[in-house]
Amino acid sequence: MKKYINYTLLLSTLLFICSCSSDDDPIPTPEPQTNPTIEVTMGSSFAVDRYNVIKIEPTINIANAEGVPVSYQWSINENGTDSIIGKEKTLAFISPRNGAYTVDFTVTCGNITQKKATQVTVKTNGKTFTKQAGKVIDYLPAPFDLYWLFQYIGGESRETLLNVAQTNLDSGSEAIELGTFGGYVVLQFDHTVINTYGKRDFFVNCNNTNKSPAIIQVAYDANKNGIADEDEWYEIAGSEHHKSTTIKDYEITYYEPDYSKDPVPGKLAWQVNTELLKWSDNKGGVGYITQTDRTSSDSYYPAWAGKSFSFTGTKLYLPTKDVSDGEGTKWNVGTYDWGYGGAKDSTIDIDWAVNKDGDKVNLPGIDFVRLYTSSFNEIGPEGLLTAKILSVEDLNFVASDKN
Repeated sequence: MKKYINYTLLLSTLLFICSCSSDDDPIPTPEPQTNPTIEVTMGSSFAVDRYNVIKIEPTINIANAEGVPVSYQWSINENGTDSIIGKEKTLAFISPRNGAYTVDFTVTCGNITQKKATQVTVKTNGKTFTKQAGKVIDYLPAPFDLYWLFQYIGGESRETLLNVAQTNLDSGSEAIELGTFGGYVVLQFDHTVINTYGKRDFFVNCNNTNKSPAIIQVAYDANKNGIADEDEWYEIAGSEHHKSTTIKDYEITYYEPDYSKDPVPGKLAWQVNTELLKWSDNKGGVGYITQTDRTSSDSYYPAWAGKSFSFTGTKLYLPTKDVSDGEGTKWNVGTYDWGYGGAKDSTIDIDWAVNKDGDKVNLPGIDFVRLYTSSFNEIGPEGLLTAKILSVEDLNFVASDKN
């Protein structure tokens, strides 16, 4: 019993000492919480002609915001409704209408926001514009079975070929034939097609009956030199762009036919010469384009092209199926869902543009469109699938400069 009492006294003493030691320790003081601070400065006013771009570049200083996400928003008020026109730090402002616009800029960092406004005056420049891309800048069709037509309508040289394409574009009904893979045409608008936030921007009108859709490239004339520089081209990443069947940086070379060589008929009646026009690609492929019974031997290759000519681009898989019990006389030809000329949906958002690495680019608008045939297919006696371009149109075009 005495031993038990001694242990109890010892335990009580230790608890008392520990308690006193704990009471003497300093209590740490929490660091005060500091919210981010945002400071925005930018010009109070800007002026620009309609359908021209003015860059608004604010200076932004943010403190106490390490690790806190920052977002930007530009908006204008039209008819009592705020319309978002951008979500990048810098705004490339462009408008089809003259007038005075109050442009609001909002910076958000965590739960803190800062707003700033500027005035943009869009001036009447007296110019008239059209909604269609009306000028052919460049045109080079790849081989196809109607090249002979050019011999009769003044297309016997590369230069006069441009006139043929321009005439077809001006007609509003005659298509510009691009030939098989790689054949292209470059068209220019007389104004910058605006990259309208949240909307489709332009439409590519094609003859879609048993034809190959066309890949679309776009260019904004950033340096205003009036030409589409090679470093300004970006591809519209459509529904097929990221598929495993898509081949990037594909290059194919077409060779002038040897007309002295005897034809090599095929097993089917329409296969007049299965070794008419040789081709090779950068993937190790080699083959021949077949002459059919619906064309002549000099139909497929331009006389001015020399011994060979080549095309480089993105090659897409286009499903085709022989539905004539192996006779090759009737074919079903597939298409793509969106993002190409001749696709199921050929309305295009400029925001789909990507650079050569596949990264999204931010363009205020576009001045040039390049379209080229996306596939390399033959469908029996019909010959090579080709893209046929009718027009390219600005979907949000405003003809009048009146508000």
